Amino acid sequence: MTQPDWWYDDLKQVGLDFADEAQVATYDERQGSTVAEARRLLMRLGVGPSTALADIGCGTGLLTCEAAGMARSVRAIDISGAMLDAARRRAEAQRLRNIAFEQAGFLTFAASADLDLIVAKNALHHLPDMWKAVALTRMRDALKPGGRLYIRDVAFNCGPDAIPRTVESWIGHMTRDSGYSRADVATHVREEHSTFAWILERLITEAGFRLISREHEGVYAEFVAEAVA
Repeated sequence: MTQPDWWYDDLKQVGLDFADEAQVATYDERQGSTVAEARRLLMRLGVGPSTALADIGCGTGLLTCEAAGMARSVRAIDISGAMLDAARRRAEAQRLRNIAFEQAGFLTFAASADLDLIVAKNALHHLPDMWKAVALTRMRDALKPGGRLYIRDVAFNCGPDAIPRTVESWIGHMTRDSGYSRADVATHVREEHSTFAWILERLITEAGFRLISREHEGVYAEFVAEAVA
């Protein structure tokens, strides 16, 4: 469908360039992603042989491929062709055949009302808040009634006055404990669209979800929500 001239282009690169092969090669290590962590999350979310799942912002496909071994079908969605190529290679190495790969974003993926679960880890912050709201309604429409949405993202768990010290503390943590530099984290804060956790919660509920759980960990927030029939 052709969109109007004011529609947001969710395929454009924002912040760090995840089309860069060097970013792709180091992504999982810098994110601290592991197969064991992915499996624990999928089990907690109730993924099983009948589950139809979409992983939006799938990155290198670590969680996607673990889900494919547990679920009926998986859609691996990312705007980065380089990330999708890495995800395809991972799937091929594991001989997984129940994954559909889509180069798309939250505003362009095909919504077909047949999914049991959508996972969006560290991806929704690429959209400004108004477009996060639109994306959330599209995810609601892609889920079956009662289907679940899992979001984990950078979300500031503070008020606006505390942003300077919160960001500096986060930069300190990231430069000590990950491979990201101060410049990398500063680029995220300056050019990407991480929001406050209390705004993100309201966006989720306004989009037609019932919040099941919300957890905070530093500047990260995790939400599990259910699509309201």
